[in-house]
Formats: sequence, structure tokens, C-alpha cells
Amino acid sequence: MQIANTLAGPSPVLPDTVAAAALVLHDRSGASSLDQQLSAYQDLASRWRAAPSSDRQALAKALTESPFGQRVQSTLNAFTRAAWAGPRAVPPEPQAKLLSAFDGLSEDDQQIVAGLQVDGSGAPAFGSPAEYRQRLKADLDAAQPRKTDSVSLSPEARAHLAGATPPVPAAEPEMSPARAAALSAYTRLSR
Repeated sequence: MQIANTLAGPSPVLPDTVAAAALVLHDRSGASSLDQQLSAYQDLASRWRAAPSSDRQALAKALTESPFGQRVQSTLNAFTRAAWAGPRAVPPEPQAKLLSAFDGLSEDDQQIVAGLQVDGSGAPAFGSPAEYRQRLKADLDAAQPRKTDSVSLSPEARAHLAGATPPVPAAEPEMSPARAAALSAYTRLSR
């Protein structure tokens, strides 16, 4: 994750709203619900994307070193490993693996994975894990399997492959003397 790459040196001071969100991510008491922690994580991640580099370090620490941040990373890593269909996978296999990996997560982990899917503006793309699952299912249903390559052979080629003797081509008919004389005369005139 690129957020972890910015961790070095002392952290700058966090604004109050960012500090409050960071406290939610560090809550181990259970006072903060999963929804609250996910919302705080989404807020800080959104701020990180828009922040100047001078502010990113403090945001990165909250996103990667907090207990909830570490849970997010662990959940996403497990989901990614389970969803990997391999480098040579072709549709619909990757879509099926992704759906299967999502279905294999706990309800809380499904909420984390679905909640971290963002649209082009960085806002959450899905309102619930059920909506994200519907999208994964629609992607699987829309995936078309790769068509099998096929070769069509002519009857002569099939016969040859079957070991049949190739047909002998018909001999060209003899040229009549009148036709030979006409061809010879035409050739002399065209020079």
C-alpha cells in the first residue's frame, strides 16, 4: 500500500477532526462500532489522497499503524490472495474467484472490503456488502467464456490426415494442331 511508503521521521501535528478520526481507529475498547471505524478510515484515506506531501505522513501513521488500519490491511491481503485466479486465468474464472473470495469472508470483513471500494471521486462506491456482492455477481454473469479455437479442414485435408492416397490430378488435354498454330502466331504478333 503506498500509504506505508511515507512513514519516516516524526509525525506532524494532526488537525482536531483528523485526530478524532485517528482516535476512533485506535479504539480497542469496542466503544467505536465497525461502521464508525470504517467511516473514520474512509475519511482519513480520502484526506490522504488530497493532502500535500507534508501532511501525508501523519495521515499514513493513523491509516497503517492503528489497530483498525492493521485489520484493514490484513483483511485486504487475505481477500486479495483468495481472489487471485492466476496469471493465465480467463473469464469467467477471475470473476468467479473474486465472488468466492468475498463470500468466504466474515460479515465484518465483507463490510470492510465493500466499504473500501471507491468511485472516481474517492467516495464509497457501495452502500452495503450486499450491493458489492450484487456487483460481483453481475460481473460474473456478464463474463463470457473465451471461445474455443477451431479449425475447419477441407474434405481433401481430412482425407490426407486419415491416410488416404491423394487424388491424381486429371491430365491436361492435348492441344490440337490448329490451336497450337494460333497460339504461335499470336505470340509472334505480340513481340
